[in-house]
Amino acid sequence: MTIPTVEYRGRELRVYSQILFPPFGDPHAPGLKRFGSIVRVDTIPATSATAPRYSTIFEHGAPQTAALALDLAMQFGKDIVDGKIAATAI
Repeated sequence: MTIPTVEYRGRELRVYSQILFPPFGDPHAPGLKRFGSIVRVDTIPATSATAPRYSTIFEHGAPQTAALALDLAMQFGKDIVDGKIAATAI
């Protein structure tokens, strides 16, 4: 598994996606796939294993592909670093 990572303004952003629907126990549930994502913001060099992680907030509902969830998470992380969003760490 590859974890998308980018250096942005002295921070390291790592993003992870996870499937929200269909649920793990019922892979054939009717409906469109939905994905969520998490972004981890760390300093460079990394200071600890407890770097803050943030659950991505989607304006138009959860995306239908993992790639889109990762792209939106990366932008969300950049907005956090830029101070455009005051997100609460999970």
